[in-house]
Amino acid sequence: MDQSGLSPGTFRFGPYEADVGTRELRKHGLRIGLREKSFQVLVALLEHPGEVVTREKLRRRLWPEGVFVDFDNSLNSTVNRLRDVLGDSSAKPRFIETLPRLGYRFIAQVEPARAARPTLAVLPFENLNHDPEQDFFADGVADALTTALGNVSTLRVISRQSVRHLRNSERTVPEIARELKADAIVEGSVLQVGGRVRITAQLVQVAPEQHLWAKGYECEMGDILTIQGQVAQAIAEAVEVVLTPAEKSRLARPRPVDPEAHLAYLRGRHHMGQWSRESFERALECFRLAVEKDPAHAPAYAHMADCYALLGHWGHLPFRDAFRRSKEAALQALALDDTLSTAHWAFAWATWVCDWDLVTCEAEALRAIQLNPSEEHAHAVYSVFLVTTREDPAPAVKEMKLALDLDPLSQYVNANMAWIYLFVKDYGSASEQARKTLELFPDSLLAWWGLGLSELCRSRFAEAIAALEKAAAISPDAISIAYLGSAQARTGRADIALSLLQNLLSRSEREHVPPRCFVFLYAALGEQDRAFEWLEKAYETHDTGLFWLRVMPLYDPLRSSPRFNEMLRRVGLSLN
Repeated sequence: MDQSGLSPGTFRFGPYEADVGTRELRKHGLRIGLREKSFQVLVALLEHPGEVVTREKLRRRLWPEGVFVDFDNSLNSTVNRLRDVLGDSSAKPRFIETLPRLGYRFIAQVEPARAARPTLAVLPFENLNHDPEQDFFADGVADALTTALGNVSTLRVISRQSVRHLRNSERTVPEIARELKADAIVEGSVLQVGGRVRITAQLVQVAPEQHLWAKGYECEMGDILTIQGQVAQAIAEAVEVVLTPAEKSRLARPRPVDPEAHLAYLRGRHHMGQWSRESFERALECFRLAVEKDPAHAPAYAHMADCYALLGHWGHLPFRDAFRRSKEAALQALALDDTLSTAHWAFAWATWVCDWDLVTCEAEALRAIQLNPSEEHAHAVYSVFLVTTREDPAPAVKEMKLALDLDPLSQYVNANMAWIYLFVKDYGSASEQARKTLELFPDSLLAWWGLGLSELCRSRFAEAIAALEKAAAISPDAISIAYLGSAQARTGRADIALSLLQNLLSRSEREHVPPRCFVFLYAALGEQDRAFEWLEKAYETHDTGLFWLRVMPLYDPLRSSPRFNEMLRRVGLSLN
């Protein structure tokens, strides 16, 4: 595959990253301004760390033959601007050393540029049965191929959520590729007749546009996962990436499944993509049916674990019960197939909530990323782990940006990018990212919450109330009510906050209400003793809101109390 148009990668030094492809300089993951000529000088030095880059070589790089400038002054000014941005000095250089009349040398340790991984996007497969009720099956084939390709460490694969909306799109392949920032597109079709399946797939390179590979496969339904592994291996070989022996073995191994169980699993995956309480509950029923019919269906157990965790996290099930079941399902999946990235990151989350075990949580999240570097949820889980347990915000921001690169049109990842900015106190970026998400997904509850809280932190009270009222109108659940009530109390409308508090107290008599909702409301109303009573209940029930103790702004009124520091210690988040 022709990769001449791909970015050569990223150089890292100190807290900085220089992305040669996008021509951006970042510090702690956040972009900082640097003029084009200064960036070219930086890259020239980074390409030869520890070596002298002569002034003449820089002249040829910055100003082509026939361009006349006051070279000495122009180069000096360019280097000085670069030093200013890096906080460096010629007298006591940390990064750039001057060799008078000769040139410059980069003296800091540099992590060299990595070769860029080809980026693929698997478009929704055409349903040749032409029955809308069977669309879930065609989607499932494309999803499984996306996952299989994501397991190849030398590939970068766009997430299923970002391509799902392209079904029946009339846009051309180059137009789709530009939107997804993909180097090649996988297209295909599926025909199901009785117990047999026919899959055709083709690989199209974008620039220059050409067909690289195409093939048809036919199999019994029970062999479909085995065939999908073969398709993924053929595509990887067509784009000329290197497969490790472990990756080859994983893609080539037989993976028989019970046909009825697999159809139930694919229906569950279809429901999960709709991101609502009702769809998660329907998905859970499908996954239960899948493992009932085929107790060895590891992916069904893995996604069952994710389903339980999501229902628990958003307060739709009691935390202890939800995450205990999530952990059990994840362990069952791992016992059947230890190579499932989904099972590892689901186990990471469940282990933290069930056991406050941060060590295992981090190890499992990293294992998930290692198994599938293109798994956006693994990067998102690890980002949340980092932002809640580390003082340095840069790695958390970086991980969520990776997730966003892999899933640029996902409601979940776009909204969570806003929350990571909120948690690192970059409230302007949080508001901006939340608004970008709402342009794509006007009814995104996560984005409205993120916008409301970030505006609250900026003391833009009218905007905060408006956003949180919109969230409560979309979904008047307990968390929406708690966020809105906290904002009302913060803006001096204690009567409205107390009314919302009473609403939740009454609701808690007949349904599960996350204890953190009461913590937020009582803290905002200045009733610290009641807030800490509910914080203790949150601890006893393993409310996932405790994961955010160090970073959630709504806990701020409690931070000066020794009781808050003690709770941080009890859940393993104290940095002292």
